[in-house]
Amino acid sequence: MSATPEQFLYEQLAADLSKAIAQGLFSKDERLPSLRQLSEQYAVSMATAIQAYQHLEQTGLIAARPKSGYYVTARPTEDTEEPTLTRPKSSPTDVNVGHLAMSLVNESRLPGLIRLGAAVPEPALLPLGALSRTLAGIARRKLQAPASYEQSQGNLELRKQIARLMRDSGVRCSPDDIIVTNGCLEALGLALRAIAKNGDTIAIESPTYFGVLQVIESLGMKALEIPTHARTGIDIQALKKTLAQRKIAACMLMPTFNNPLGSSMPDVHKQDVVALLARHRVPLIEDDVYGALSYEPRRPKAAKAFDPHGNVLYCSSFSKTVSPGLRIGWILAGRYQEQVAYQKFLDNICTATHPQQTLAEFLAKGGYRRGVRHAARIYRQRMEQFRHWLADAFPKGTRISNPQGGFLLWVELPPAVDCLDLYRKALEKKIAITPGVLFSAQGQYRHHIRLSCGAVDGEQARKSITALAKLM
Repeated sequence: MSATPEQFLYEQLAADLSKAIAQGLFSKDERLPSLRQLSEQYAVSMATAIQAYQHLEQTGLIAARPKSGYYVTARPTEDTEEPTLTRPKSSPTDVNVGHLAMSLVNESRLPGLIRLGAAVPEPALLPLGALSRTLAGIARRKLQAPASYEQSQGNLELRKQIARLMRDSGVRCSPDDIIVTNGCLEALGLALRAIAKNGDTIAIESPTYFGVLQVIESLGMKALEIPTHARTGIDIQALKKTLAQRKIAACMLMPTFNNPLGSSMPDVHKQDVVALLARHRVPLIEDDVYGALSYEPRRPKAAKAFDPHGNVLYCSSFSKTVSPGLRIGWILAGRYQEQVAYQKFLDNICTATHPQQTLAEFLAKGGYRRGVRHAARIYRQRMEQFRHWLADAFPKGTRISNPQGGFLLWVELPPAVDCLDLYRKALEKKIAITPGVLFSAQGQYRHHIRLSCGAVDGEQARKSITALAKLM
């Protein structure tokens, strides 16, 4: 057993023990090897053995009993089934989720709520102190900067930093290829308007992020939902059949750590999808806002990395890794660069000056990657905790996604449970979840919910999950 430079030895030991429990080598309530036995068996120090057990204890998988040792406390979630392949109707649909989405989102932001379904990061895992200090310094040193417009394409230094970060996802680009936007959602809207028009049909994953549905709805377009796997993403054969039978203006996908499924397409699938769409001359709009939060040492490649022809419009932001409030995103529009740049100028001329300068300086100082890796490790621990608690508390027949990055979980409940009814009852208990119907233009997923381990942790999260189980 050897640890990579990106993985602490105790984490690897903990992962091996977790796998052993999942395989049935240790049953629930069974005593685990003593610290001395563990140390000798794996040829590690006592300190490493202690850290490994403490790590597993934090996930809720084991617990220490005074003067007795460590015991398995939760059934292995590896045996918990994942949500089934989605099967939406194979026809374009008018989108009408905007008002419901806004209503539910506004309700979930009421003070005093436990935001168990919100796709927001943990503030303690964001570099807010460093950002504040950097912003204060920028405001003092560059007092006159807001007196004029920033470049419409975005601050040059920030675009340089983004171009360097893009190499982590396998994408080689120059600062001139990048357009800075007000978050990822603006990037997605700019991309869609550059390549499609009112009445056009857009192929999407099912389920998909409701913000994507709102953008499609606002532009008067139709959504065509494609079956999607909870682990590997969009069904390529279903997409191939759709492209052969219908006229599709664009395809909008979140190939890496999808919201809400958490699915991530293998690199070979991304390559196949990019090639398939290129053959049919259908542009791909890629949303990669969660890609950096991989649980593995190296983040997965973006679909854009397999795009030699500029057919992929890549969109992302720093909202999940640095700060949602800065509202800084970007787009690599490929061969649609000119159209997107012109549309950006028409919409708002440019993105705000000081936030761009602040982020550019923060990134230049280094530490971004280290901070993201640390956050991903915490989210991985929380995800394991959530899946164990859900498996133990929720009714028989529940299926739980098993993401390998990000902080979102998709939960398929027994058919008798109505997600909107559960949402209302949970809200009365001051718990906010996100009902599954928001993620489909066809009104599907009435017995699904999205949960998040981003902003809720520990005992509060466990009690909230238990309360949801009682409501069902």
